[in-house]
Amino acid sequence: MNAFDIVVIGAGHAGIEAALSAAKSGLSVACVTLRLDRIGHLPCNCSIGGPAKGHIAREVDALGGMMAIATDHTLTHIRKVGTGKGPAVQTSRAHVCKSLYPKFMQDVMSKQKGLTLIEGMVQEIIYDKVVSGVKIRQSGSQELTNIKCRAVVMTTGTFLNGVCHIGKEKKDAARDGDQAVYSLTDFLKNIGVRIRRFKTGTTPRISKHSVDFSKVLAMESEPDAGPMSYLNDRTFEKHPLLPCWQTHTNLTTHEILSNRLKESAMYSGQIDSVGPRYCPSIEDKVVKFADKHSHPIFLEQEEWDHESMYVQGFSTSMPLDVQREAIKSIKGLENAEILKPGYAVEYDMIDPMQLSLSLMSKLLPGLFLAGQVNGTSGYEEAAGQGLIAGINAVQYVRNEETLILRRDQAFLGVMIDDLVTKGVEDPYRMLTARAEYRLILRHDNSDQRLTPIGRKFGTVCDDRWMKFSNKKNEIEKSFLGLKSTFTGPQHSYAVEAAGGGKIINKTSIFDLLKRPELDLDTLEKVSKELNLSLVFSKDKSVRQQLTIMAVYDGYLQRQQDEVDRILSMEQRRIPEGIVYAELKGLSFESVEKFTNIMPETLGQASRIPGVRPSDVVLLSRYI
Repeated sequence: MNAFDIVVIGAGHAGIEAALSAAKSGLSVACVTLRLDRIGHLPCNCSIGGPAKGHIAREVDALGGMMAIATDHTLTHIRKVGTGKGPAVQTSRAHVCKSLYPKFMQDVMSKQKGLTLIEGMVQEIIYDKVVSGVKIRQSGSQELTNIKCRAVVMTTGTFLNGVCHIGKEKKDAARDGDQAVYSLTDFLKNIGVRIRRFKTGTTPRISKHSVDFSKVLAMESEPDAGPMSYLNDRTFEKHPLLPCWQTHTNLTTHEILSNRLKESAMYSGQIDSVGPRYCPSIEDKVVKFADKHSHPIFLEQEEWDHESMYVQGFSTSMPLDVQREAIKSIKGLENAEILKPGYAVEYDMIDPMQLSLSLMSKLLPGLFLAGQVNGTSGYEEAAGQGLIAGINAVQYVRNEETLILRRDQAFLGVMIDDLVTKGVEDPYRMLTARAEYRLILRHDNSDQRLTPIGRKFGTVCDDRWMKFSNKKNEIEKSFLGLKSTFTGPQHSYAVEAAGGGKIINKTSIFDLLKRPELDLDTLEKVSKELNLSLVFSKDKSVRQQLTIMAVYDGYLQRQQDEVDRILSMEQRRIPEGIVYAELKGLSFESVEKFTNIMPETLGQASRIPGVRPSDVVLLSRYI
């Protein structure tokens, strides 16, 4: 078959979500990947979720994506994170089996109706003003095959001109065991895409039997953290959940690394690309945080039935002998056996400011880009972009409404707006602090925010929609019951006995829930004692949301009022084809930035770094 509606290049986390979301729409989709057995491969750690990343994983799930479902089915460890902070920060971090997770994804993709998997390499994208096809070399063949299509989603990760480094050794590779791709960078340059070099890295893997577990701190799983996917009522543990373990580097570790620093690929000058700010290598930590006597190290078992352990916090491009000596200086790892050394990888990425908010290239209609190629880091960020790019590729082919998530709707909206409006100077990592409305964008309510949107765009199945609708109705019914059931001074004795203080005026149960001394369990007992006609939901997730809605009612209302104030700017579209140099009164800098980025809304224009508020007012008046 040599004709499809959409071709997806790559089958990592971005490619999987792009291909599945597009195929669910009913269009014909081909996913071209170098190796079918590497679909869903986890080249770095075995973790899904964590601070802000857990929010994105839940949002991908709420929109009908597959990442969280696969996590629940291949889970080895899960914990809540951010528990010492408020609900805006709290989320989950899971570990998955690095052999079962890809197999699960491979099985899902092979069974998806309308999706064809092709093992091969895309050599070129064919276009004449718009995308019209691709040229591929299928595995085992030297001949090029033309495949017609109307849209392409490029999710090439670290594959474009990838180079791996261990000390002074380097080889052309996208990651360990995978060849780099070259021709697509030339194609991108030819259409005017600005290319930069970024760098990422991974840690050594050590043998589990070589660890002295009596010297490291066990961190047990927390099954009550609940499933990652809204579709699941539970996780699907194949075995009892595993712990992970914590230890620390020390001054001896730092001295070993400092003394051999010039042998690092980074500090020898061999690598001159930009690395991740929020996930630095261990040698980078030793240099930049010289006042720190230690750094935390986490040992994560990568598979159920395998010796390999990921040394989280020890990303490095040092020579193997330095890695070995430094690892052995850490408490509990004195006899550690390195199964695979850590390494750094350099790769080409594109300037995301040349993308629209739909993730389509401004230079070539029909070309969408998603994942690390856009300058991000992390599985979750890639999956989120892939999902949005896949949906919008479908909308482009059908000439229908584009999906643009606002900053007040999703972390995905924050991330994409940051990428295309502000650009990136180093690999972008999602942080809760990047979201100005993060109390609205919580881990627990992603389905309430996004599942109706996913349903509208065809990615939410009937089972998910029914489950969501039942939960939504339960929340609304319970909320109305709490707001419309009142007590008064005559019931104060029961509330006081429960530790909730006096009731002076007529008060709703919802307002009582705002009192820090009371919770839903206590109020349920009080209501029964007072024979109030109020039925409390037994659903744990519903009770959690009701509690947050009450306790943070004032703060939530304040954020919503702020959203409402700026919504008019976010919804105000800027007409295409404006020649900003002809607008009288605009500063030279704003003309340059508006012309370069071509903002799609007045709100986006206002967030461009360096643009004066007065110029936004002038633009508003012109519109």
